[in-house]
Amino acid sequence: MKKPISLRWKIARTLLLFAVFIIGVLFVFEEFLLEPMYEDNKISTVKSVSDSIVAILQQGEEISEEILFQYQMENDTCVRIIETDEDIFMPPESMNYGCVLYRMNPLELTQLIDAAAASEDGTYLASETPFMNGKTDSFGKKENNGMRNITYTRMIQNEDGEYVAVIVNTGFSRVNDASRTLNRQLLYIGIILILAIVLLTFLMDVQIARPLRAISKEAKNLPDGRYAYDPSTDRYQEARELNETLQQAAVDINKAEQARRDLIANVSHDLRTPLTMISGYGEMMIDMPEEKNDENLQIIIDESKRLSALVNDLLDLSRIEEGKIVLQKENFDLHEMISTELRKYDVYINTENYRIEYFPAYHCNVNADRRRMEQVFNNFMTNAIHYGGDARHIIVREVKMDDSIQVQVQDFGEGIAEKDLENIWDRYYKIDKQHVRYSSGSGLGLAIVRSILELHEARYGVNSEPGKGSTFWFELPLAKQEDSKAEA
Repeated sequence: MKKPISLRWKIARTLLLFAVFIIGVLFVFEEFLLEPMYEDNKISTVKSVSDSIVAILQQGEEISEEILFQYQMENDTCVRIIETDEDIFMPPESMNYGCVLYRMNPLELTQLIDAAAASEDGTYLASETPFMNGKTDSFGKKENNGMRNITYTRMIQNEDGEYVAVIVNTGFSRVNDASRTLNRQLLYIGIILILAIVLLTFLMDVQIARPLRAISKEAKNLPDGRYAYDPSTDRYQEARELNETLQQAAVDINKAEQARRDLIANVSHDLRTPLTMISGYGEMMIDMPEEKNDENLQIIIDESKRLSALVNDLLDLSRIEEGKIVLQKENFDLHEMISTELRKYDVYINTENYRIEYFPAYHCNVNADRRRMEQVFNNFMTNAIHYGGDARHIIVREVKMDDSIQVQVQDFGEGIAEKDLENIWDRYYKIDKQHVRYSSGSGLGLAIVRSILELHEARYGVNSEPGKGSTFWFELPLAKQEDSKAEA
């Protein structure tokens, strides 16, 4: 794979290509388009002057020598007006010897007038007249002094019905000298552009590339969870945002590493305890057959269930993160589901004097994955039992709103500190363990809850005050009546 070039040289190459492009465009305009554009401009000028004079004549006004002189001076043109009955073989009373049209011989004037009269629109444009400088070479041909003439002839009728020829002429020299001057200018422009490119490359390297190199060098420490933020690299907004992103990435990497260590510690502890009890009770019943009773067997079964629950949590979270869980949505009564699930917790009421209050809202049809919502509710209940403290009091509420139903599970334990609220939904996170009633659990429950609720696009949250307990809740939209009827 070809190694990419550095940003410094990429900037220099881009600027160089841009300079070559600009010089190329200037060269094309100078070499191929300068003379045609100049000629087009001259043609537009003689036509504009002709249109202005014709407009005055068609209004029946006289054209004085002062007006003609003004048009000639302002537009660098030569103007002559000839009535068709005028004897063009005789010079006018006021001859303008500075105007090429007054130095033309009768044959040349006649050719111009006849060409205009023969055209469909009464106009004739000669981009180069036979007249040059009056001199002839040894073969009797007019010498070309490098000047070009553009002559525009237009025939009109005046108010008396007589034909009048309006002839406008302008001259321009070929652009060879100008082209040589422009070529020299292009050379100077090229030198200036090269110097400018060197300077711009240096400045852009200092302002753009150098901060990125510094950031890239420091970013190599990210796998170790380290990133030393250097404010001097914040020379533009993108660099500052990149610094902030990498700095946050370092924090997240440290959190992930801490979470990994916590997971290993939690899972090791949760695996070791039931395995030890299963192994111990099994060996005890082998060594002492009289201890093989229902109570000890039940302990082995309960510890096996703890192991199974831990493994299931790990598998569920893994499948959710890999996107392998597909929701099996159906319409069901959320109130009926919660009532059924609450019966599982009668054992805490009967054996540990728990008080579980239930405030239902009836006919709460929702469209969701029932098995996953059972998992969410049971995680909230288990969390309330683990962190409920000595109060042993849990309240379950169903709050029906206009188009949704909110389920709340409230405990009266130690509560959650504000600094921990944003972390409790993270996988493997467990709050201060001195307030935990039971040591079981891998810290995956609320992470699984969050993933399931987000798959349902449901709202969820927790309200807590240290010393007064916590209320975990989730909210689902009510199913439409027609959907419920169709499901039924």
